[in-house]
Amino acid sequence: MSNNGRKNLIFTGLTLLILLIVSVIYIGVFSKENNSNNKDSNVEINKEEKIFAENINNLSAWVVYWDLESHKEIKVLDRQLKNVCYFAVSFNSNNELVMPEKLINHYKETKEYAYNKYITIVNDKINSDGSSLLKDTNLLKALLSDSDSRSKHIKEVINLAVKYGFYGIEIDYERIKNDMKLWDDYILFINELYKEAKEKGLELRVVLEPNTPIDKLKFNEGPTYVMMCYNLHGGFSKPGEKANPEFINRLIEKMSKVPGKKNFAIATGGFDWASNGKTMAVSEAEVKSILKKYNTKVQRHNESQCLFFNYKDEDNIEHEVWYGDITTLNFWMKGIAEKGYDISIWRLGGNLFQ
Repeated sequence: MSNNGRKNLIFTGLTLLILLIVSVIYIGVFSKENNSNNKDSNVEINKEEKIFAENINNLSAWVVYWDLESHKEIKVLDRQLKNVCYFAVSFNSNNELVMPEKLINHYKETKEYAYNKYITIVNDKINSDGSSLLKDTNLLKALLSDSDSRSKHIKEVINLAVKYGFYGIEIDYERIKNDMKLWDDYILFINELYKEAKEKGLELRVVLEPNTPIDKLKFNEGPTYVMMCYNLHGGFSKPGEKANPEFINRLIEKMSKVPGKKNFAIATGGFDWASNGKTMAVSEAEVKSILKKYNTKVQRHNESQCLFFNYKDEDNIEHEVWYGDITTLNFWMKGIAEKGYDISIWRLGGNLFQ
């Protein structure tokens, strides 16, 4: 064979080898892209399937610093979720605001997510020795009793929200009960905070307990007032549902005397009442584990659409569990949405949403 022939043969062989390599690479890339597109396509299909009823939009939900495994739930809620409240900022022994490190990190991780982000502030006090006072009304009296104290507190609240770039502030000060002097100071604080927040472009939500003496109070229009429609039964009571339509409707009627924007909060999960007197909050995921372990039968309560069951643990202690699932939540939401109100979910984390 001549040199030219050998060269042509070598050239042809190299060309075929290059074409073969390119083909293999192309097939591999195309296959990956195709799989990726299929995955994306599945996500898009899932996004079109609303987890709650079609008329349920503008949902708000809380994420809590002790249970931040909520990414999957947020993804499932998708476009129905408008606001997320980061729970919660408390106070140190010097009555200064303290945001948990876990919550700060979670906020930074989720800062670019599409929903609006609120920072929730509660009247819990964590002392330097590690002890704590939950729903501390003496703390509120120190913060709100005069104009200077309120002004100082308002400045600290707004500075915190601005520092991290939150969309809004949520105030959740509880256990005021029938202390009318404290209520008067609290409403002054809310009005003054709303004015200052508005100037900074911040929204304001104010959480109210079911026992709020609304008939005796004068709330001003401006903030969004959020009524807690849950814990009809709990650790303080015999076993039963967290809410039912009668309870929710009663609170909606009660809130008719509050002006402006109103929102109604329902709760996921439930409680496990033990015959030894201990009551424990349980998530839907925890309930699933209990059911699997003890292989017991679940029933649905007609009035509330909650689920309930009994079991006996390995220590021979009887338990009664009441909790909600997606059917329960949709049932409660339906009554609220039909009256034209938006809904908040306490809370994300431990929900199956299926």
